Amino acid sequence: MQRIGLIIVPGVIATALFVGINSFDTLRNEADAPITSSSLDFSAYSEGINTILYDSQGNINYTLQAERQVHYNDDSTELEKPFIRLYQDGDSRWNIVANSGRISAAETTADGTLEKIELLGDVQVYSLDKFGNKILMSTEFLTLNPESEILETDQPVSVVTSALQLSSIGMIAKLRTDEITFLREIRGRYEKATN
Repeated sequence: MQRIGLIIVPGVIATALFVGINSFDTLRNEADAPITSSSLDFSAYSEGINTILYDSQGNINYTLQAERQVHYNDDSTELEKPFIRLYQDGDSRWNIVANSGRISAAETTADGTLEKIELLGDVQVYSLDKFGNKILMSTEFLTLNPESEILETDQPVSVVTSALQLSSIGMIAKLRTDEITFLREIRGRYEKATN
């Protein structure tokens, strides 16, 4: 019986050494393999982006800044801490900030213009008009069409001005014409400004 044990134990040790050495060679070969763009999920990465987009007359249409941007192979783009500034008649009119954003490939037209940017997490839209009146819209999710300056959400949203406080579930805001449509469960409070 001891003879069989003397034969089996070295055989098991030899087999374990062979498997161990072979697995290290496999891992080393995989680590030495060059990384190709097809093996990566993303095609571009940048930090501290600042993009300026112009209209057909050469005026600034909007700017897009973000702390970090990752462009994926499916042509979608993820944004960290985006800040969007919309311009009207050459002046910055509306500002939008969020925790993150996403631009889908399906939302980009053939000429490269964006049809929609999705903004997520503590989304705030604010404006200061020529009289110094501030408007603040807050929600957790918002889609923006930067070309037409239309905002949409199906989430709870609040709008606060110096005299109004409104809340709703869902909203469509046409910023060029200053039209806001609240969709359901609308609540509001008006306070007359005191001098």
